[in-house]
Amino acid sequence: MKIIIIALLLMESIYGSSFTIQKILSSMDSHPINKTIDKKRLYLRAKNLSDTAHDPAELYGSIDKANPKGAKSEYEYSLGVSQKIPFGNTLRLNEKIGELENEAQLLEESKSVLGFSNSIKNLYHQHCIDYKNYKSIQRNYNEFLKLYNKKKKAYEYQEISKVEMVQLRVEKNRLYTQLQNSKRTQKIAKERVFILSRIHYTSKSFLSCHDIYPIRANISIHSDRFALSKYAQQKRLQSTQARLKRDSKAIDYITLSLQYDKEIGVDKYGIGFSIPLNFTSRKAEQKRASDMYKYSSLEVEFEQSMIEKRAIFNTLKSTLKSDALMIQSIRRSIYEYQKTLLPLMKKSYSLGESSVIEYLLSRQNYHQLNQKLFATQKRYYQRLFTLYTLSEIKDN
Repeated sequence: MKIIIIALLLMESIYGSSFTIQKILSSMDSHPINKTIDKKRLYLRAKNLSDTAHDPAELYGSIDKANPKGAKSEYEYSLGVSQKIPFGNTLRLNEKIGELENEAQLLEESKSVLGFSNSIKNLYHQHCIDYKNYKSIQRNYNEFLKLYNKKKKAYEYQEISKVEMVQLRVEKNRLYTQLQNSKRTQKIAKERVFILSRIHYTSKSFLSCHDIYPIRANISIHSDRFALSKYAQQKRLQSTQARLKRDSKAIDYITLSLQYDKEIGVDKYGIGFSIPLNFTSRKAEQKRASDMYKYSSLEVEFEQSMIEKRAIFNTLKSTLKSDALMIQSIRRSIYEYQKTLLPLMKKSYSLGESSVIEYLLSRQNYHQLNQKLFATQKRYYQRLFTLYTLSEIKDN
């Protein structure tokens, strides 16, 4: 077993590190975007505890100088402490309102994290398609290079014209430029995956591409769609209900006070209290009305957002199906070119039955079909992960 492990490590050091989608996502546990959510959770919890904590007790006092007629002047003073005390479960309701609002906010933040994860998956797939495109162009160039070298010798023996040779040279240069551009494109796409994922990589690091998602005409979302949005909405409604319950209380707090008065020849001790008379003002009534309007507004806004999301969801599914069917059609055309048309054109050109222009055009048409295939595949994966982000699911 040790020998196998050592052999695998040696192979990795020689051929470079391979990264699958799962490996990339697992390494992102310490990514700043995840740390931000954790820090924000701590911040919101501390802020809620601060906002709903007991108000501090207040110390108050006064001092006076008394000058009674016919008597010695003396000082009089008073000293007291007052404390505002939430009545009944007011404090707990305030804490609950804050907790529910914070949970709703964090659920909305988690959608951003999910979207970022799906964007990494999309970049992974975009690179894999770019890499396939690069290898396809490379094969095309190498195959044409063999023909070019063969025709170059034929030109030296004056078996073909200079015009034909120039046309072949122009095509070779075009294919080489295309090959270099494709090489840079797939390299940049790979680097974007590593950079955005905050993964250390070297020139030997590469993406596996053996785990890309299959292209399917019918996409089934098995898990609950829009679950995060629904859960966040539930928290917002519960928070509004708790707020309405709090604002419906006849008494939400009382104030108690203890006071000591030192007067000339007299010591006085007193206990006082104050209770807000909410019925003397329409403020409490207006707050309850505001809570009810907010509840109704949240329901209407959420229903409208769900209608829009479902419409976009259905449009994406329909477009993905069209893309998948288009990919199947292009693949059939490519197969016909590979098995029938290209071999016939190559043979016809070798026998002098077709011109170099006809041969080059057939190859260019074949290459354009390949480019259309890769472009459609890239568009398919772009829309697929947009669908997953919209559906608020990690995978399918």
